[in-house]
Amino acid sequence: MWKKLTAKWKPLAIGLGPVVFLLLVFSFVPIMRVSYVVEETYQATETYYVRESYTAMEPYTVMEPYIEIEIYCDGEPCEKFIPIDYSVIGGEGYNYIDGSGCHIELYIKNTDVIGGTFTVEFLIILQTGGTTTIAGSKYIEAGSIGTVSASYEGAPLKTRHSYTYSVDAPKKLNPAYEEVEVIRYRPVTEYRETIKYRFVPEEVTVLKTRIVTRYKRVSSLEYLTSY
Repeated sequence: MWKKLTAKWKPLAIGLGPVVFLLLVFSFVPIMRVSYVVEETYQATETYYVRESYTAMEPYTVMEPYIEIEIYCDGEPCEKFIPIDYSVIGGEGYNYIDGSGCHIELYIKNTDVIGGTFTVEFLIILQTGGTTTIAGSKYIEAGSIGTVSASYEGAPLKTRHSYTYSVDAPKKLNPAYEEVEVIRYRPVTEYRETIKYRFVPEEVTVLKTRIVTRYKRVSSLEYLTSY
């Protein structure tokens, strides 16, 4: 009987074999290529800036006091030394009788309270038409009259008054002159240590994620049901 059943179903089994094989291939064999996305972790280098302190020499200006000598005068001229007081009360010129030269005198009164040496320079005009200079000096006591004279050998004066003069009087301390110490201020640059800040770059390694597309093979059945 078993042999009879086997003989009966054998043609059916032979006919269903290929169908079963195709079903198995359709259901389980990965033949379809499909894409899918996944989240992937990776390392990256990022740059960021950090606030960093540092010391620096910073210039600044201060007003520094100093002493200056200031000249003060109650009146003019504002000089430390000035000529003593005097007056010219007269003068005369003389020619030598033989015409070989000349002599000049100037009368000066010292009206100050101190004595000193007076020097006089004369510019004389000669009968020859030329000019020349001669000088003389004389110490004159305070309150006295003195004669300052000078002579020239070579030619007589054109006239008795053919001359001019300049007086160099002795000097005295100007009573109106005063040196005063005055405090003044001037800007001076100094330096101080200060704390400043700056931003400096730093690099750090971080983990990041990204979406990537990948591929795989699935069976036809899975492709039809899931994609």
